[in-house]
Amino acid sequence: MDLPHDANGARAGAAALEHFTVVRDDAALHVVRSRPWDATERRAPIVFFHGYPDTWETWTTLMDALAPTHPVAAFDQRGVGGSTGPSGREGYAFARYFEDLEAIIDGLVGPEGQVHLVAHDWGGALSWMFAEQPRYARRLRSLTQIAGPHPALMLRRLGRALLRPSARELGFFADQVRRSWYIFFFQLPRVPEWYIQRGFPEVWLKAMRAGGVPADDPMLRDALADLAGLRKAGLTPLALYRQALGRRPPPLLPVHVPTCAIVPTRDFALRPEIYDALPEVVPDLEVHRLDANHWAHRERPAEVAAIVEAFVRRH
Repeated sequence: MDLPHDANGARAGAAALEHFTVVRDDAALHVVRSRPWDATERRAPIVFFHGYPDTWETWTTLMDALAPTHPVAAFDQRGVGGSTGPSGREGYAFARYFEDLEAIIDGLVGPEGQVHLVAHDWGGALSWMFAEQPRYARRLRSLTQIAGPHPALMLRRLGRALLRPSARELGFFADQVRRSWYIFFFQLPRVPEWYIQRGFPEVWLKAMRAGGVPADDPMLRDALADLAGLRKAGLTPLALYRQALGRRPPPLLPVHVPTCAIVPTRDFALRPEIYDALPEVVPDLEVHRLDANHWAHRERPAEVAAIVEAFVRRH
């Protein structure tokens, strides 16, 4: 299903939240959830998985909108926000993020429970890999991706543009590489860390505004009150980017979890064509093309919340 959406939305009132910690062997993960939390609740909760360079607070508008009708939760990735991180680079391997997500699901609904996972950006890339694995896929009632490309399909689409060179394909390839310049920049040793440290908070604000976050968004004001937290969110996930180009191309595996892909058509970082092949690997797929930029959930929160609400209710 491929549906256009055009309505604008406004921020709702703040949801009542409680904070707790999931302790792992090498990290303590900061989790927030709607209050009161009922362990006997029959509805699977909605869990939000943030991207780069965010913390759980990128989800406040969606949590506000959905908390009245669904249990909701979000968390800080390891080493980001209120979560601690491991000391060594090996602690940021993809597998550790999968184990973190499983541990958080266990903490929310028990070892046999399921959740509706909503992911953005790097959270989206990680959740595709999570959902490909039967061990983890069984924990998901549904998956919603917001500006979250499938890593293997994205690489395949870029490769196809070079293998079948035409003016159109080469133009697509050049434009996507231009948009993804920071991925290559982040491969350099030490230079990205120096740049981010030196440029904060201006570099963070520039990224948010380029990605469609409104200038009056309260998230910007609140984040600027914690510059140390902002730097953590900008520095820690560099390990993820360095794995993205430093590993063998991921295998193309099917995702059998019911999936909703929200594709921002004005995404400053990703061409919409990146998502065109999703039906090949996701049999149960719903696609919504949204007139929005990368942070669609901040730019058009009511509209994104309505899509998530309807999709979750169907599953």
